[in-house]
Amino acid sequence: MQGTQKLVVWIALLTAPLIAAAQEGEQVLHGHIGDQSYAFRMLPPASFTEAPAAIRSDLQKRHCLIPQTYEARTPENVIHGAFREKGSSDWAALCSQNGTSTLLIYWDGSATKPAETAAQLDTDTADPHNETNLLGYARGIDPATPKSINEILANKPYGPFDHDGIRDAHIERSSVIHYFKNGTWMTLAGTE
Repeated sequence: MQGTQKLVVWIALLTAPLIAAAQEGEQVLHGHIGDQSYAFRMLPPASFTEAPAAIRSDLQKRHCLIPQTYEARTPENVIHGAFREKGSSDWAALCSQNGTSTLLIYWDGSATKPAETAAQLDTDTADPHNETNLLGYARGIDPATPKSINEILANKPYGPFDHDGIRDAHIERSSVIHYFKNGTWMTLAGTE
């Protein structure tokens, strides 16, 4: 094989996983923060087939895009857990609309009146993540178990904790935990 052919094959092999990882309807939002450029990957609600159809439909009606961190290898920022009380089956999603992401919580899989909290400009968590200094989205959510919440000393006075919280993290920096108790959301210490 000649040098040019080898280069083409090599490039094809390197980019194949990236092409395979692209989701149908994926969008990349480009812009600038000062003199730095950013590129945020956003997925449509239809990419999250594990979420109930009613929730995907509500996210679509709201014109939500689900932001993906620069570390994402599979769709993320739509999660499942017991966020209201022990044994409940709830869903949470980061919904990006017009440059702001809001945490939406759907109680017991119902798309009726989700709770909304923790709105933040998408650009507030933009971080460089490679040698080009291109900024990527750096906010991610995942369930926080009662055990992991209890293990954080600063949270002890607010316990006991008997159901999941939602860890809201700025990658490689810090996190907080959103915890629903006595009909309201508390913000607890996460990891640093």
